[in-house]
Amino acid sequence: MTQYTGSGTCVSVSASSPATHNAAGFAALTYTQLGELETVGEINIRHASVNFANLCTGKTTVIKGAEEAVEFDIGVALDRKDAGQALMTTARKSLTAKVSIKIVDSAGDTVYLECYVMSERIAGGAGVNDVRMGNYTLGAIAPSSGDTAVVVLAT
Repeated sequence: MTQYTGSGTCVSVSASSPATHNAAGFAALTYTQLGELETVGEINIRHASVNFANLCTGKTTVIKGAEEAVEFDIGVALDRKDAGQALMTTARKSLTAKVSIKIVDSAGDTVYLECYVMSERIAGGAGVNDVRMGNYTLGAIAPSSGDTAVVVLAT
């Protein structure tokens, strides 16, 4: 196994939805790179824990439930003129607009997700030696079939 840092990771955004929720569908879209990227939060795709308490035995069992919605954050240095950040802000202002996200890490692996931009935070009061930061919270949309996150490994 090879370890690598996050340096070189890039995030791009598209205002379009893929025709199919797979690698080919996402790859066919046109993306705009999200400028001034600082962090990509953890994408934790998990299932709900459903607890069942057996009255007769007095023991509980955990059952794997529905796939839970995924939320994750992307941190940027605020740049109002950046086309990628502008796309994210426009999507956040809409109740129905979806964005397709493409995350390419430093190893060349790609993760695709379709998301809503749930919130946009702007850090106020940056100090003299601080960079003015922004943050987007994305809510991934689980398709009716297939994986929420489409992962394409580098070749």
